[in-house]
Amino acid sequence: MVPSRSSRVAIVAAFISLCLPLATSAAVIKPKDWKLAVGWNGTTLPASAFGRSMGPFTPPAGTSASAASQKLGSVQADIGRPGGVFICINVDWQGECGYAVQPLNECIVLDSPWRDTISSFGPDPGATCFAFSSGNCDTNDGEWSFEYPGDDTGGIWTTDSWNDKITNFACTTS
Repeated sequence: MVPSRSSRVAIVAAFISLCLPLATSAAVIKPKDWKLAVGWNGTTLPASAFGRSMGPFTPPAGTSASAASQKLGSVQADIGRPGGVFICINVDWQGECGYAVQPLNECIVLDSPWRDTISSFGPDPGATCFAFSSGNCDTNDGEWSFEYPGDDTGGIWTTDSWNDKITNFACTTS
């Protein structure tokens, strides 16, 4: 038996009324921030909690953070903003950790407890951060660079370990 036109309309209307709340609730689900997956508690510290600005930073010629952004595509699960940096004093995103949004193109000199203790360094998508052990952000002294999602190894297995050596850093986009 074929339902009447009015029955079919009623069935479609009922189906839509059941699905509409699902579609609406799906639209308001916020993407998960990548830092939450590694243990961040959601606290954003003031930029000054990491250190203080020494002044402007000029990135090395030919540097482009756009490659990191292009690798991300449209992944909605990885949110943040350029200048946002998540750091921890131990490898594997362990120990004391903090997240702060730093001004772009500024040399940030780290204060205690971060100076010479960072072992995990993770910038948010859209930026490249340069780290130094020289106490300044002179691009001629550039030692390490980080792009999203960062590095939680301290570089221990490389020939140029940065574990517990970072005294200052600067983040930029281009």
